[in-house]
Amino acid sequence: MSFHTYKTVLILTIAAGLTAACSSNPASENSGSTSAPSAAAQPNNASGGGDSAKVTFKIFRNFQAPEYPADGGPAKQKVLAALDQAGIKGIDYNISMASGDEYKTKLNLLASSGDLPDYFSVPDLLTLNRLTDEGLILPLDDLLKNAPNVTKFLKPEDLDILKYKGKLYGLPPGYRPETFNGPNVNGLLIRQDWLDALKLKTPTTLDELHDVLKAFTFNDPDGNGKKDTFGITTNKLLGAGANGNYFSTVFGAFGVVPTFWQQRDGQLKQGMVLPETKQALALLQSWYKEGIIDPEFPIMEAKQMNEKIINSKAGIFEGTAFDADPTGANYSALKKTVATAKLSFLTPPAGAGGKKGAAENSPAYSDIRAISAKAKNPEKLMELINWSAGPGFDLVTYGIENEDYQFDKDKNKIKLLVPNYSELYKKGYSNPIRFLQVVDRRWLTDEATAAMTISNDPQNLVHNEFWKSVQAMNDYPDIKKLWDEYFAKIVTGAWSVDKWDELVKRYYQEGGQEIEKQVNAEWKKAK
Repeated sequence: MSFHTYKTVLILTIAAGLTAACSSNPASENSGSTSAPSAAAQPNNASGGGDSAKVTFKIFRNFQAPEYPADGGPAKQKVLAALDQAGIKGIDYNISMASGDEYKTKLNLLASSGDLPDYFSVPDLLTLNRLTDEGLILPLDDLLKNAPNVTKFLKPEDLDILKYKGKLYGLPPGYRPETFNGPNVNGLLIRQDWLDALKLKTPTTLDELHDVLKAFTFNDPDGNGKKDTFGITTNKLLGAGANGNYFSTVFGAFGVVPTFWQQRDGQLKQGMVLPETKQALALLQSWYKEGIIDPEFPIMEAKQMNEKIINSKAGIFEGTAFDADPTGANYSALKKTVATAKLSFLTPPAGAGGKKGAAENSPAYSDIRAISAKAKNPEKLMELINWSAGPGFDLVTYGIENEDYQFDKDKNKIKLLVPNYSELYKKGYSNPIRFLQVVDRRWLTDEATAAMTISNDPQNLVHNEFWKSVQAMNDYPDIKKLWDEYFAKIVTGAWSVDKWDELVKRYYQEGGQEIEKQVNAEWKKAK
């Protein structure tokens, strides 16, 4: 849908749009905050009060931090002073935030009324392409030539994903060089104390994983004399979205991920139509019938899953490397109920052919930023972004050294001296003013750092050969819903595994053929 379609209803909808209820949006990995967002973005205004040489950049973030003060807090003056000292003068900034569907609504309204902020989050690749077609955002190629602090953190493959019609229009997140700072966080967490209690070894193959799941379900791993546990759980959020994939480590052991594009005989095919997917479905159905998979997983909310983890109902769950942090919310709550509880992050189990891996993340999609075509002095804006990724990184991200944080150079560790990131937000630091998202996990515990190293090992990943979008994906958006329907009904035994053949037929009849054709044309063009 074109942004211009909003113009006819703008007057009627703007009030509702700007007060719409906030939908949940995971906060940046540095915070874990899930509270309500701040006020809506203000229209583009490059005036800096009475000083005509001053530029005030309006920045709109897809983020939640109600603690962040409207005036920028005490951090703003420290940041502006540091910019001035660095020779970047005449700059001010004004941050506003929303999240989830509310953010998209506000962004669409601002775009349709011609009032896009100078610098803002873009929720997805299709929106980025539409904004480009509307002429509402600037190409960034030339601006980035003078931003070495930014480019040193950006992966070439991420930049390639965000190119449209030969030019770059969005900034992807950057990554510090340490292995644990990669884009991949997903995997399986296991109750190590249950393994130890049952004298079982860590599973490294699908067969071993099956045996552990069976023992966790039927051999009373918590020692309470009741049959009240099961092997593995997950939640519907992990299956949601265009690239959502339940049990990706199980599919990965067969060398596929259902929503990924993978090469077969010189062509890209979506994983759901590959025969290996049928084999993985057959295995999952057999596990489900055996009773070792949580029967509620297709309708499970994340909150319900967390309650099961905390109450020792599941031995393995799909989560992230952050869950291996003993100071994290779930782990801490679990330790309060079972003092001896211990979670470990699993290396993905291998299949019969030695294949293994969890689905890799698409880093370029996670936090895209764009500059408005109407932004005044975009060169100076890029100076600000470049400074924040270089000399200003620690100040912007963590505040004042030895007041807000400490840095252990020998261990390459950051330790917060404030209780949490919310306190940094109150002062005006960290995620709300991270002008470029550069992943930095030096603050993690040793356990979570080790888990991140496992999750980012290329040998533990199934790779997607095509992250870009094509028009047919927009024309046939229900392909993912088709997969979700067949997946849930086959795994739970409502349908036989042979129903997968019908899925493949419908996939090609209901848009998959055109999607596959366009994907391969684009892929071959880029080779």
